[in-house]
Amino acid sequence: LVAENMVPFEEISEKIWTIGAEIFAPCAASRLVTQAQVDAMSASGLEVISCGANVPFADREIFFGPIMENTDSKISLIPDFISNCGMARVFAYFMEQKVSMTDEAIFSDTSNTIRKAIERTHEINNSKQNISATAFEIALKLLVK
Repeated sequence: LVAENMVPFEEISEKIWTIGAEIFAPCAASRLVTQAQVDAMSASGLEVISCGANVPFADREIFFGPIMENTDSKISLIPDFISNCGMARVFAYFMEQKVSMTDEAIFSDTSNTIRKAIERTHEINNSKQNISATAFEIALKLLVK
């Protein structure tokens, strides 16, 4: 890539975490977001992380490693199994009996699934922190029923 006034990769890679954003959606790949990056974004006004990638934090653990736990305790962290469930829900919808196959019906079903998960989490924990911990607790209780 050649561009006039192009910022070198090293410089932009360092500055990108402090430019300021209220919402961050890590979507590209798993295990990339570090504690230092979360801290820098948080200090620059970050309020919400909505995980678009499965396991976006650079933790060894798949579920609730130290970076995720620390992040969840400081800002609003929507867990990947809620914010990134779109296609999984679409496939589950297709397997139901005699459903409408319109764009509107599919989108509505997926949106309702995500909304219900967020509402149920909020009923138990209406704080802006520990959203992921609460959602995991709900999910685990449903799995062991």
